[in-house]
Amino acid sequence: TASPYKNIIFIGTDYKQLFLYDINSDKLINITYTEDEGNFVGHIGGDDFVAITSNINCEQICQNIVLEFDQGELKYFNKKDIEKGYLEVPNRKCIIEQFPLTSISIAVVVVDEGRFKNVLEIGETAAQVKHLAKTTPGSTYVIDRRKHGSN
Repeated sequence: TASPYKNIIFIGTDYKQLFLYDINSDKLINITYTEDEGNFVGHIGGDDFVAITSNINCEQICQNIVLEFDQGELKYFNKKDIEKGYLEVPNRKCIIEQFPLTSISIAVVVVDEGRFKNVLEIGETAAQVKHLAKTTPGSTYVIDRRKHGSN
């Protein structure tokens, strides 16, 4: 059942350097989430997206996004890279580096009534949670469930 409160889901791919390798972030992300009635999905820019849902089971949504992303993203890499588990890509100084295959990091901020004074606080919390998600190797999600007064 839908809640009157919202879960804000921030989605981004890891290893931005891979986009020099001609991998289209929109295509990678579009495999992960479909809009349902009352939900919203938007492209923030680059490889960053936001979804807003009143679905109280945001954990299941995140699990589905990670599963679909990890299964779908393999079609964007060649067989040799998949077998190695990494790409060899020139960095900005044209030096070849190894990067793991693209993964996805998801940060969820549960917006309970009265928890935040303004959208800037939501953004600050989202940045903290996204940073935590990105410190975990591979595709992952972190849900911030702190209550009012504990930000």
